[in-house]
Amino acid sequence: MQPPLSKFIRMSTWQPQAGSSPQPPQYFGPSGMPPYAPPPRSNTWLWVLLAGGITLLLCCGGGVVGVAIFGMNIIAAEVADEVRDNPKFREHIGELQSLDVDFVATSAKNDEEITVFNARGEKNSGVLTVRQETDEDWNNVLVEASLRLKDGTTVQIVP
Repeated sequence: MQPPLSKFIRMSTWQPQAGSSPQPPQYFGPSGMPPYAPPPRSNTWLWVLLAGGITLLLCCGGGVVGVAIFGMNIIAAEVADEVRDNPKFREHIGELQSLDVDFVATSAKNDEEITVFNARGEKNSGVLTVRQETDEDWNNVLVEASLRLKDGTTVQIVP
């Protein structure tokens, strides 16, 4: 003999109130189905736009910095060509090994025509401060240059 089926199937104990029509439990909607809940919103597009904006900002900023560094390296090469054979410069520095722009010192001068370089040669090293002007052919002309050595001595290179 088999046990009754009700032993295996759990039955609801819900009963309608006396004198009223049967109503489904409150967690069901009017159609007898659970109420519609929209799927959670995805922030994927927000993250994609944010990442794209940051990438664009970094590329533009990096491009501006790259162009500025490239331009300053061209100026450094021009100045190196002009002071390399100067007798006063060679007397104190010797053969020029490197001439690098000092961006912090240049910006501290607060003058567009003044550029500060760190000069290193075979004899000594120092800080070269240069004033350049642009002539009518758009060439940079070295107007004034002074060299401050490690011991604090300042030597006027040009004029």
